Amino acid sequence: MKNKKHVISLKTAITSAILFVSFLTLTLSVAMTTWLQKNNVKGETEFFAKAMSEIVAFNAIVPLTFDQRKGLKSFLDTLQNIDEISNIHIYRVDEITQELSFFTSYNRSGILPVNTQTARLKHLSTPQFTNEYVEYSLAIQDPKLDQVIGHVYMRLQLTNYNKSVADLLKVNVIIAILIALIAFFVAQTLRNRILRPIKVFVDEIETAAKNQEFNKNVSPIEFSEIGIIANAVNSLLKKINIQIRRFSLAEQEITELNQNLEEKVVMRTKALRDSNQELLEALEQVHQYQSQVIQSEKMASLGQMVAGVAHEVNTPIGLGVTASTLLGDKIDEITVQLNDKTLSAPQLSHFLEESKENTQIIYRNLTRAADLISSFKQVAVDQTVGAVRNVDLGEYLHEIILSMQPTLKKYRHTVEIECEEHLFVITKPGPLNQVIINLTMNALLHAFKSMEQGAIVISVKKVNDLFCIEVRDNGCGIEEKIKQKIFDPFVTTSRGEGGAGLGLHLVYNLVTQALKGKISVHSELSKGAQFNIEFPSLSEESLDER
Repeated sequence: MKNKKHVISLKTAITSAILFVSFLTLTLSVAMTTWLQKNNVKGETEFFAKAMSEIVAFNAIVPLTFDQRKGLKSFLDTLQNIDEISNIHIYRVDEITQELSFFTSYNRSGILPVNTQTARLKHLSTPQFTNEYVEYSLAIQDPKLDQVIGHVYMRLQLTNYNKSVADLLKVNVIIAILIALIAFFVAQTLRNRILRPIKVFVDEIETAAKNQEFNKNVSPIEFSEIGIIANAVNSLLKKINIQIRRFSLAEQEITELNQNLEEKVVMRTKALRDSNQELLEALEQVHQYQSQVIQSEKMASLGQMVAGVAHEVNTPIGLGVTASTLLGDKIDEITVQLNDKTLSAPQLSHFLEESKENTQIIYRNLTRAADLISSFKQVAVDQTVGAVRNVDLGEYLHEIILSMQPTLKKYRHTVEIECEEHLFVITKPGPLNQVIINLTMNALLHAFKSMEQGAIVISVKKVNDLFCIEVRDNGCGIEEKIKQKIFDPFVTTSRGEGGAGLGLHLVYNLVTQALKGKISVHSELSKGAQFNIEFPSLSEESLDER
């Protein structure tokens, strides 16, 4: 079972698209703004930490030099007004051992003291941020001695920093919500603006289809993009109206043909009687069979049936006539040579061989014509059922091609058969014969229009329980637009040259209905065409029922 495509409403698509674009834009904007603000605040915090550390270091030079802890402590206490500073440590470098020792510290009221940081001072030469505070260390240099006499360790609280980022995020979220609401409102307005004329357009199409008013045009749409669709629909409605008229005329013609069917059958029977008395008798049998078809309600009209008989019998009768004509010409030539006493033994031998071949062709085709006519006594509406027998496919295909020799001699094209020996199948040879002849003639007439010498290959093989026949040529190939409907009736590339477009349609019906198989075509321009036929072998009971 084929998966159904998920159908999305155009309303939902428009709303979703606008909201998605708005949401994506807002998300990127909020993220970018927050990131920039965070970096700006972080940079300001770093600058503040460095600046305050430099001020403290400058004011600590003298106290460290003269061991004035109390004075430095008093200075540090003046920093109580700066909320961001939570802890400050002053370390002194011993002049002899160069070791650091704690000198004094500052701890903001309400903030716990910090442990000694002597081990981390070297790693804090650049501000280090955590979630709650930032730490920084700066060396204290004596400008006179040009040496480091101590270090300042400073810890700044990030409460204001975090609050600033959080406030910015809140503002951005509020703005995002407002813009999302505006985007939703705009989407609703735009959706109604676009879909209202589309709804009117669809309603008009549904009304036209429901009332079959294909001669009317849908109203123009103000949007140029959708207006193109409206113009296309109007063109389609016009074509549908024209096609309906054509179908109506065709139906009238069919009615008239059905009314005059008996007269046409008599006329065709008379014409066929002049060419072949046996064919006339067969057609009379078909005519008698018409009553049985109508009573059983299993067959189509007599016109379709007679057309099928004529189409099926035409090829073997034509081949027989061609072979008999050729034989007559050869007899005239031999008679002239015999009268002139110029006939040689090799010429007579060659004449006898050709005569034997032509008489065999005439006999096989007349026999095949009689078999095809007789087979119509057991056909159904779209079936061509011949006598069922056990057929050697390779031998039978060679017989078919041999019967076509008078036609093939007109061309320089070759026909090759690839089939293993003694490959037997229980099937109906009549339909199979017609399929092979039609496909071969189709290649001769259409595939090699621009070639003097082409090649047709008929290959047969058995795959599992199916018999596969491939009829391929190296001709010009089939156009894609023709290939898609090649088995439809009245499809032809030789409309102006007398082609009716029924040959491959008949082949399709013979394969799918008479042989119970399937047929497909594969072709590319300039690379030839290949028809693939697959059909099963009938049961042995079918041999008894024939």
